[in-house]
Amino acid sequence: MHIIGIDGGGTKTVGILTTETGERIARADAGPSNYHVVGEEKTREVLAEVITNLFDQAGLPLTSDTAFCLGMAGLGRAEDRGVIGRICDALGLGKNRVLTHDAHIALVGGIGKPEGIIIISGTGSIVYGINAQGEEARAGGWGYLLGDEGSGYDIALKGLQAVARAADGRAEPTALTALVLEKLGLDAPSELIRWVHAAGRDVIAQLAEIVFSAAETGDRCARQIVTVSADELACAAAVVMKRLRFMEQPHIVLSGGNLVHQQLFVEELRGLLAVPVMLPEHEPAYGAVLLAQQRII
Repeated sequence: MHIIGIDGGGTKTVGILTTETGERIARADAGPSNYHVVGEEKTREVLAEVITNLFDQAGLPLTSDTAFCLGMAGLGRAEDRGVIGRICDALGLGKNRVLTHDAHIALVGGIGKPEGIIIISGTGSIVYGINAQGEEARAGGWGYLLGDEGSGYDIALKGLQAVARAADGRAEPTALTALVLEKLGLDAPSELIRWVHAAGRDVIAQLAEIVFSAAETGDRCARQIVTVSADELACAAAVVMKRLRFMEQPHIVLSGGNLVHQQLFVEELRGLLAVPVMLPEHEPAYGAVLLAQQRII
């Protein structure tokens, strides 16, 4: 028997094929597969592409007893599991199947077991946890219109707002003004109005890197944005920890580009949590493998 673990994201899809014991055989990447982003037909095509690629690399046939786990945003909801379930049926993945959300596979891959807390800050943000009894809790993850505090989008937007406030004289000057204008090739802060309405959420979120850069060089406004964002994530983590009533201090893993690559952000968050944190042991797709493996043990 073999195991397929897939991380089906809104920007790319990653699949891993392993033996029954979790030994990696093949890895494949493809485009986005979240059907909310690309539609059902494209989701089916991308998943089929990844699975075919994995077995072609391994020189093996897909068999009916192959264990499978897919992690994708939204799969905590029954309606979405129904849609993806039909796609999996059409692909011949019907027996040993686990469909779950992306934070779940990221936690299991990050910690190496299905217990603990994960704090994610990428384009969006969420804190998710599972205790030893299998109880789950989450905080944040409401999307960029209602929340996602501490996310790349939120941090970038706060940076753009700081530039606007400084241009008006409603706030002190900030190094963010020159950095943002240079990055975007604009001549004046007023040109941000047109730019921000034309830019997509992912494009705006990329400007978080500028906020981190300014904070590291001592800009007070940027540093405050980083501190407030870390505080939002720490607050969400405290809520999840309280709800799950861990008997012992849980493992806390940090995930997402802003926490994996921005050391200042990590240090701010670590200081607020006052508990040990770790970076992921494995990528989310391997967390999907571990969850599928549990189904067949």
